[in-house]
Amino acid sequence: MNWLKVYQDDHKAVLLLLAKLEGNIMDLKAGYPSPNPYLEFEEFAHVIKDVIIPHFKNEEVTVYKDVSEAGPEEQSFIKNMLMEHKALYSVFDQFFNAVEERDNQKIIEISGTLIQVLRHHIIKEEDELPKLM
Repeated sequence: MNWLKVYQDDHKAVLLLLAKLEGNIMDLKAGYPSPNPYLEFEEFAHVIKDVIIPHFKNEEVTVYKDVSEAGPEEQSFIKNMLMEHKALYSVFDQFFNAVEERDNQKIIEISGTLIQVLRHHIIKEEDELPKLM
């Protein structure tokens, strides 16, 4: 299960970055953003494009495929996780657009959703996936 360690390491790194994004959003809401808040948001967009989306794609064709073949309970769990991936792809696109437009209100709104949904997804995957294997 060496791949599981890699996935868990990715998850830990993303959770740390979500905490940083959450802090940047709180600063933006309070009117005390970093000197160039858009640089921070653009960097997070790159993490999504270069790390998170490839991680999702890899899960979908390897781990999720293998687990879903184990039985109906596993298949149901994976179906739910794939629906969450699909929803997150949409949230990611909204985040990219908000950052590109430099629209503070949109960035705040979509980041709240992104943080909540992605954090929940990671925790659920960490809690449930190993039990199904």
